[in-house]
Amino acid sequence: MIDAKIKNGDVAVDAAGRIARIGDIDARFQRAMICMTVPKGSFVYDRELGALNSVSLPDAKTELLLNEALAKYEDAAVSLIERDDSGIRVCITIGGESRTEEVRYYGNL
Repeated sequence: MIDAKIKNGDVAVDAAGRIARIGDIDARFQRAMICMTVPKGSFVYDRELGALNSVSLPDAKTELLLNEALAKYEDAAVSLIERDDSGIRVCITIGGESRTEEVRYYGNL
């Protein structure tokens, strides 16, 4: 799987000005992050994409909703590590590889 690299919410470009591409596992982790950060129902092409996160939900409920957002992706799971005022830190596991990522709150996320 090849995908365009997203950086700071926009398509990244390489030194030549072409769209930067990422492959296989990096693309899968990027898609997982998109699924967890997009508010559910806000993407017009797929209303089921995203997570229903809220700052006020307990950790267990937040983790459950994030895993629900990743349910359609093979071998993907997320566990919540910690929460602070600006977001949460999670461990995402895809195909046996784990990465720690920050999920920032935007609005009601």
